[in-house]
Amino acid sequence: MNGLLIYNKDDYHRNESYVDWLLQAGKEYDLNLKLVFKEDFLRKGISHKDKIDFVINRSRSYEISLMFELTNIRVFNNSTITLLGNNKLAAYRYAKDKGYAYPRVLVAWENKNNIISKPNDGHGGQGIDLVENVDFNDGSIRLQQEFLGSLVGDIRFYIIDNKIIHGVLRTSRDKIISNFTQGGDIKYYDYTAEEKAYVEGFIKDLKVDYAGIDFLLTKDNKLIFNEIEDVVGSRMLSKLGINNTTDLYLEHIGKELKNC
Repeated sequence: MNGLLIYNKDDYHRNESYVDWLLQAGKEYDLNLKLVFKEDFLRKGISHKDKIDFVINRSRSYEISLMFELTNIRVFNNSTITLLGNNKLAAYRYAKDKGYAYPRVLVAWENKNNIISKPNDGHGGQGIDLVENVDFNDGSIRLQQEFLGSLVGDIRFYIIDNKIIHGVLRTSRDKIISNFTQGGDIKYYDYTAEEKAYVEGFIKDLKVDYAGIDFLLTKDNKLIFNEIEDVVGSRMLSKLGINNTTDLYLEHIGKELKNC
């Protein structure tokens, strides 16, 4: 099976070793992957000579997923997951429709010390700060949300084929951002049967090939939806000595293509 692996150039340069791992491991599952940069694809498309059976879209662009879906090419993840993973407002709307709690989005605020500002399309904890420290003149769409002070941290649930594979608890050192790449601490999280059912209920109406679903964990053991990471990696799991997600993901892709 011939497939495209689509990346932003900036993301690729930060994740070259993972991309190489994905390209090489794909061969073991008869998946011939060709790396294509989003910027090049949008400028010139792909050659009409290329026979493409599937696409792994890690460009964060739901429009690219849609382009291939409209030509009946299977995309991992699909456009819905890519949209929800890169537009927090869309993800919160989904959570609201499902009846799941999420940090309240504010359109008016007074106490700036207790309000968090974040980019609507942000990821990896980048650009998050208290409102009083944010430059609002950069032209980006930002969300203002209530600062939740009663948190233990947040849990990244790794999902493959709509099943939870692993859970990692991230805790913050500065009490604002818990992301591992931003200096947060991590440990493996043994989720309960109730938590498993709660998270799986959240994704029941979605088709998740491989993504991270993040929930904030309160001190009274409640889960509050935070975000979806559709371009999820394995950096935290590797740090914890777990290296099976890439193989499980590629195995899933192979099975899905056989059933198409």
